[in-house]
Amino acid sequence: MGQRHVRKMLRKMAGGQPVEVEQVATLRSLALMAAVAEQFGYAYTDTRQRHRSGPQLFFVPDPRPQARERAERNRVQYPDASTGGALPPVSADVLELFKARISYDLEGWSDDKQRTWFLYVVLTVLCTVLGVLLGLGGTSPTTAAAVAAVAWAALMSVTLLLVSIRRRRRAKFAAILEAAGFTQTTEQSGRERYLPLTYQ
Repeated sequence: MGQRHVRKMLRKMAGGQPVEVEQVATLRSLALMAAVAEQFGYAYTDTRQRHRSGPQLFFVPDPRPQARERAERNRVQYPDASTGGALPPVSADVLELFKARISYDLEGWSDDKQRTWFLYVVLTVLCTVLGVLLGLGGTSPTTAAAVAAVAWAALMSVTLLLVSIRRRRRAKFAAILEAAGFTQTTEQSGRERYLPLTYQ
């Protein structure tokens, strides 16, 4: 599955224009595409979350001389890469780096505060509705309120746990990227990203 998407991406890149790729299911496939694109003269620029079709990756031609030379060398060595031939090998370290970068970019589309407050509101409304429905169904007001309160507390605990896990994941990705020489930048929207020094 991953290689099929890679070959389709390489065919798009033959024209030398910016390329968008979507409908890729796994993080490993996304990272593989970014790594192979780099071998053929393209630079990964961003990932955006599409609600129905999944993540969407963006690539642009890399104008640096070393990127041009690497692309030419790989086109000679792997002439049939886009049509079923061999692909350049990708090291596990490179894949892990792209996984961290793509994951950080994806999670940056919805910050912790925005997501957490939205969940708080939704859970509070749902538990209030639960209490009202129980009361209308014949349950005593005290019991209905108690059930709704217990449900709210349980769901809030799960929400806080998930937020904590997400924060730890982002911190892990940030550490990987910083160790690899990436620097943090903040977009006008407030979204945080890590970019290579060469793209600052």
